[in-house]
Amino acid sequence: MEQGTDPYVAAEPAPGGDGLLRITLGSGRTMDLACSVPVNGVLRLRLARPVPRHRPTDSVLLDLPDRRATLHRVAGGTAITGPGVEAFWESGDPDAMESGEGAPQALRFGTFERFSEAEGATLPFQAGYRPATPERPAAWVETIHLAPDAAVYGGGESYQGINLRGRHRRLRNIEENRAAGRDSAYLNVPLLWSDAGWGIFAHTGEPVDADIGATHAEAARFHIAGDDLDLFLLSGDAPTILDRYHALTGQPRRLPDWAFGVWMSRSSYFTADEMVRTVDELTAAGCPVDVIHVDEWLDESVLADSSWTAGPDRRRFPAGWTRALADRGIRTSLWINPYVLRGTPLADRLTEQGYLVHRADGSPAATSDNPDNLPVDFTNPAARAWWRERLVATFREEGNSALLTDYGEEIADDAIFADGSTGPERRNSYGLLYQDVVREAGDEALDGDFVPIARSGTAGSQRDPAHWAGDMPSTWSGLVSTLRAVLSMSLSGFSMVTYDAGGYWTPASYQQAGELRKTMEPDAAFADVDPELYGRWAQWAAFSPIMRFHGMGRREPTAYPEPYRSAAIAACRLRHRLVRYIADAADGLPLMRPMPLAFPGDREARDADLQYLLGPDVLVAPLLAPGGRRALYLPSGEWVGLLGCPTLAGPGWHEVGCAPDEFPAFVRAERGPQAVLAPA
Repeated sequence: MEQGTDPYVAAEPAPGGDGLLRITLGSGRTMDLACSVPVNGVLRLRLARPVPRHRPTDSVLLDLPDRRATLHRVAGGTAITGPGVEAFWESGDPDAMESGEGAPQALRFGTFERFSEAEGATLPFQAGYRPATPERPAAWVETIHLAPDAAVYGGGESYQGINLRGRHRRLRNIEENRAAGRDSAYLNVPLLWSDAGWGIFAHTGEPVDADIGATHAEAARFHIAGDDLDLFLLSGDAPTILDRYHALTGQPRRLPDWAFGVWMSRSSYFTADEMVRTVDELTAAGCPVDVIHVDEWLDESVLADSSWTAGPDRRRFPAGWTRALADRGIRTSLWINPYVLRGTPLADRLTEQGYLVHRADGSPAATSDNPDNLPVDFTNPAARAWWRERLVATFREEGNSALLTDYGEEIADDAIFADGSTGPERRNSYGLLYQDVVREAGDEALDGDFVPIARSGTAGSQRDPAHWAGDMPSTWSGLVSTLRAVLSMSLSGFSMVTYDAGGYWTPASYQQAGELRKTMEPDAAFADVDPELYGRWAQWAAFSPIMRFHGMGRREPTAYPEPYRSAAIAACRLRHRLVRYIADAADGLPLMRPMPLAFPGDREARDADLQYLLGPDVLVAPLLAPGGRRALYLPSGEWVGLLGCPTLAGPGWHEVGCAPDEFPAFVRAERGPQAVLAPA
């Protein structure tokens, strides 16, 4: 029992059957696991309790069938079978373990194999239960043997690359605070899967600690916080694993076609007139716009307060302000978040009504990063209804069609919710609660013809797209970090991923933004992005699931010099020609398909981890450094350039050089450009 884990040492079918496996821990404690097959090829292992423990009111999972597995004794252990499942749990010998002669206990399902070598007892790599101590919470531990040449993916957002092997990930949502390249994220998903053919998913809203070959090169360890255990083992190749994961947690909702047009934004436009002038300027330059977003529409400062406490500022955004944009064919998007500001009349009223997340003494629980931000308690049905109606009224009064649903990451450990759940239990899943209510409001007010774009989330959040990669810097490294993040999100089941084209901030524009908030002066923001970087980011955005410009400085193509102005406008025009292809491809697999997902089994494609397929036929290799050159891998066949690159043949690696108006995006020759591009 090294490192505090009480390991599994024996297992056998429980008396009475019905899919129950009785396990014995090294301490002698016994408990039953309910073994079921809710989806073909998926084995669920859930702690069975005589009296079901209270579970949070929201559900990461869909309503799954309880198809109990068949358990029967075989030589050396217990066979666990069901549709698409043939697993084996070793019986073990508690006496041998206690005497030091036994090895950690084996579990095998397809290519999933528990790390159960004798050396596991000398490392923190024994599967079982880890009791709580004053320094750490209780947790369940699962271990996995990593095949020598296997890669591991998933985990949600990762700014350090899609292959997690060799890394230690703490899957805990945090406010990244404008940083790139770190191994932490706004959006984490307790799903890991391998191209060896296995996946593991923990049904929890709490942080999960994953050591994926960091401590031991051939072993992974999953620490699942809490006393409950609800674990899913998945089998299959990459597309099959993600399809089965979606069968457990939900398919991404289909977005309206207008969502795939051009979104224009900065942080922020300050008046309705400024937004109209911006649209007219872009239209005159021949640059299409479909949606325009505003952060600072409230009678408070988004940047200073980071809350949604006030109503609209009618001096800057008078009643009916969106009509002038609608007359131009432009939809509008508004910023919101799930917090109210401490010390305001609204916060005091919501405290009295019990609508805010609270602490043990009944006082409001602030977020862990800001003592003045008080989260709404969406587990309270009355609070949920109030917030939903508030948002429905906003849709109807403001006339917007989209929302930037910001924040939701920093739920404090001392928080207590109305349904009895705690801050740790909600650390990752609060964003899911928040997004569920947004969807309900959008369905009620607009009959579903709306688009929310969220930053936080976890398993199940993909049901309510879209999600963006957070506040990345306007640098080349920021672009690369953003690419890694959205590819990793895609490999975690998120289909509609997006980002701030051009990056969110530079030091100069961030400083100016704070000054501008004091006066809300329109037309004062400046172009803050290196022009070449801006042009390349705009071109990449045209080949992304949602093309969305945003940042502290100006992000309109008309703000940048030639040749990057024309290159960005051309990218926006090309995007309009891609809308039908993208909308039709937005079913089933994630729309952005990293190479291990698009070409499972192709080892060279696996190494091309900074490129992807957009839908089934368009290969995209974003430019990652100044100068317009990069190496890219093309699978077998001929690939026709869509934006100036020549036709190239695969399989194999090529180095391409791109002029400012060229970009590495290719379509399969057998499909041809006419299959993906509408007529100009």
